Amino acid sequence: MKALKICGKVLLIIMIVLAVIVIIGLLFLKFYPPIGDTPGKDEQRLYSEKTKLYYDKQFHNENDFTVMTGDQDDKSDLTVPEKTIPTDKIESIARASEGELKVTWLGHSTSLIQLGDKNIFIDPVLSERSSPVGFAGPKRFSELALETENVPDIDVLFISHDHYDHLDYNVIKAIDGRVSHYVVPLGIDVILKGWGVDESKLHPLYWWESIELDGITYTLTPAQHYTGRNPLKMNATLWGGLYIKNSDHSIYYTGDTGYYDVFKQVFERFGETELMLADSGQYDNGWAETHMFPEEAVQAAKDVHAKWMIPVHWGAFSISNHAWYDPPERAVKAAEEQGVSLATPRIGQTVSYDSISSFNESWWGEYK
Repeated sequence: MKALKICGKVLLIIMIVLAVIVIIGLLFLKFYPPIGDTPGKDEQRLYSEKTKLYYDKQFHNENDFTVMTGDQDDKSDLTVPEKTIPTDKIESIARASEGELKVTWLGHSTSLIQLGDKNIFIDPVLSERSSPVGFAGPKRFSELALETENVPDIDVLFISHDHYDHLDYNVIKAIDGRVSHYVVPLGIDVILKGWGVDESKLHPLYWWESIELDGITYTLTPAQHYTGRNPLKMNATLWGGLYIKNSDHSIYYTGDTGYYDVFKQVFERFGETELMLADSGQYDNGWAETHMFPEEAVQAAKDVHAKWMIPVHWGAFSISNHAWYDPPERAVKAAEEQGVSLATPRIGQTVSYDSISSFNESWWGEYK
């Protein structure tokens, strides 16, 4: 009997501890600023009126979609390099001139596009970890090419979706004063507004909706993916890519996406594209519908009729099981086989579109 009483007390203590842990976790998810807000009832009603693909308080993909599609691939021994990869450090970036197109890839999907004299920042993640906290989560394995204090004035900042490797709380808080406009998928504006971004700067879009700012048209393109900074509120915000066009140039950033016929739709709507920044990393057979394998990214470039492609979504964080250098190696091989023009700039290099053919160095081989 005494033993039963002791066991009962121990069980009660365990239950109390577990309850406290759950409560702390729920409070963390609700009140910790980097997690961010989620759309309320008013926004949810507007979303459901806008599209049949919003229901049950969630956005849905155009096709049947499963996040986990099977067993994960075996984990490579080289998911991260043995030593930190050096980058081309950027102290300052001058604005481009009228008629010019320049792109500076900063690792993973972070890119600065300079279209004429306008600076367009794509998915800026400049923290050491892709995580809501600074002590855990995927750690950057390449040097940071651009510190937040050196970020230039930004005319348009685009966030493709709310995952931590694309939406960085610390960056938004640090550079918001230098950002004129945010072009985002529906729901991302709610997160940004909760972080103190002025609502007048926010331009939330649904798939295929466009906005023109200073002579440049920005169109949110569909993608096959999912969202969720809060695991209890998945797909509360939308995801997508971005098509950028002015009278001189056109650029298409796919965002995170699996391969499907959206790329043919992009060509049908916009015609030939000059430069495509394509999701080409963090793939796995375990989640084959959420990211493109490099060979699929190259095929996507063919579908889009892109003159040039730069593979992105690699080179900074490892959130998959493949070797860190597999994305560019496989993309280069596929591009050669499929006749696609591929550029592979170093992290931090500024590529002028006029000389993009000279950025074809297999530089990652130096650090394997």
